[in-house]
Amino acid sequence: MMLQGTALEKIPLLPRIAIVEDDEELREKIVVPVLRNAGFDAIGLASALQFYRMWTSSPFDLVLLDVGLPDDDGIEIAKHMRSLSPSLGIVMYTGQGGSSERLRGLRAGVDAYLVKPTDMDEVIETLRNVQQRRTSQDLVASLSTTWTLDRNGWTLSTPAGIALSLNQAERQVMRTLAATPNEPVSRETLIKNLTADVNDFDPHRLEMLIYRLRRKCLESSGEALPLQAVRGAGYLFEP
Repeated sequence: MMLQGTALEKIPLLPRIAIVEDDEELREKIVVPVLRNAGFDAIGLASALQFYRMWTSSPFDLVLLDVGLPDDDGIEIAKHMRSLSPSLGIVMYTGQGGSSERLRGLRAGVDAYLVKPTDMDEVIETLRNVQQRRTSQDLVASLSTTWTLDRNGWTLSTPAGIALSLNQAERQVMRTLAATPNEPVSRETLIKNLTADVNDFDPHRLEMLIYRLRRKCLESSGEALPLQAVRGAGYLFEP
């Protein structure tokens, strides 16, 4: 059946948040319903163990953490999660509002520290601000990541930060290509940087070298090297 006059659009995913709180009435009767009504995919969890198990199977975007949990200290959880996921939004929501606890939370890397009782509107706006800030940081990071060649030309790094060691021939080719990124470099120029005797160099050796370099990058990092053959012009490196 065809739908006429309508456009099917991808529905954006709701921010997924874990509410780790051992007070069942507060968690299930107040916090979870309010956050769901506010546009969050909220899931209530009663302990650190439940949170870790859920995280392993399906990570969260945000976590609202109590400090006094039955099986672990909330701030220690925050510290552990920050080491595992720098992009996770972490907000403490606890009755322990002393300056020493706040300081522990900040040192653990939490994004915000709210003391009970806090109006739920403030909780919602805090979570939205944290999510927006984290999303913006992820966008900037994704825009700034690129393939890079170190100053000496011996190491090629992928956008994910995986470092690949190059041999002498690969180094010469990548240094030449990286000197003029996004511009074609002729095969003749590449060959001149590979050998002192251009006339005795088989052009197929260059093609094989680039083929092996591409395969090396893909097999070592899972990412395709953005090095393209340009018909009639040579090769183009688009980092």
